[in-house]
Amino acid sequence: MPGYQENIRELKDIQEPLFIFKHLKSDLDILKSQINNLKSAKLSSKLLKGINLKKRDVLDVKLLEFTGGRLSQSLKNVRAKEVSIKLQKHPEDSKSRLELAEIFLQEADNRSLENSRDAFLLAMLEVENPMISTQKINIALETQTVYLMKLQKFLQDDLTETESKIKGDGNVDAILEKQEEKLKGEVDFVQKCVHLLKTEPLTSNYELNLNKSKVEKTLPFGDLKNGFDPMLRSMVFLPLATQNMELMFDILHRLEGKNPLVGIHQSKMFDVLAQIQLIIASAVNEVESKKDGFENLAKAMTAIGGAVKLVGDIPEKSIEKAAVHRFGQLCYTIHRTYKSHDITVPNDHVVRIQKAVSLLEPIAADPKIQKIQSKLLYVLSENN
Repeated sequence: MPGYQENIRELKDIQEPLFIFKHLKSDLDILKSQINNLKSAKLSSKLLKGINLKKRDVLDVKLLEFTGGRLSQSLKNVRAKEVSIKLQKHPEDSKSRLELAEIFLQEADNRSLENSRDAFLLAMLEVENPMISTQKINIALETQTVYLMKLQKFLQDDLTETESKIKGDGNVDAILEKQEEKLKGEVDFVQKCVHLLKTEPLTSNYELNLNKSKVEKTLPFGDLKNGFDPMLRSMVFLPLATQNMELMFDILHRLEGKNPLVGIHQSKMFDVLAQIQLIIASAVNEVESKKDGFENLAKAMTAIGGAVKLVGDIPEKSIEKAAVHRFGQLCYTIHRTYKSHDITVPNDHVVRIQKAVSLLEPIAADPKIQKIQSKLLYVLSENN
């Protein structure tokens, strides 16, 4: 499929795979703008709305749009085209957009990298909707994995082809060798992202209206237990879900500011973002990415540090134990990161590790707690 190959190589994801999340976010912002512009047109004039729909009688199958027109044309299920046409008339129809993404997932093995990219971004458009649900998050996580694995294969095929050219040519080609080195770094980066961002799907079925939560004076316990907590536990593995994660954290800081839960999730979010940047830095020795990685680790530590302050000296509740465990995990992650980048571990971080060991001690009967405590004790023994 020469035409497809030529088209896919125009994507910045292919040109700069190390910065896929930056490029994907740009396209996700375009989808958001399309919806927002339609809302504005609808509010400003019924006449404009009518004109707008009339102009869109034919699906544009060349561009990424909120209708999923381009994706629907590639799917075998005839229902896909019907769903896409329905989205033309009802742009805010979340149910139809999710159905299109689910149809893609049923055919994912035989669909292209571009198809998987479209499906992922359409799913993310729903995750960034104020009406958020566990179903939307699960579909986004699944399409994200499919997209990353297809991107990895695409780059691996390029690498294999480059390696065969090098082996087949008796002369050393500096350009091919440079391309080989670049592709190895990119394949390694995407592979590590697949592993880093893989998480179990949510088992519950729950929906939150974040616009409603934003103006509430108290947060219903059910929303916290079945919505905010499990959703954020998974959303931290969706680097594109910035808008709604920020909104959810704002709501939690206002209504649940004394709950360690807030710091636990925020810390994990910054940790995941840090790991992505540090993987980039290790792949190409990129100074800015390394700096961003360490800055995000610092933000992660600030977030979990705030949660630990709410715990006291002896963790008792399950959420308090979880906060202390997360604190210990992050202390170990940061120590390992310093070591892997040949940076002397600062004294203040050694003090943090000592504090983590102390907080973990009263609950060390738990095998999970014991495991991280043992790692930290070994780290302290190395520094003595």
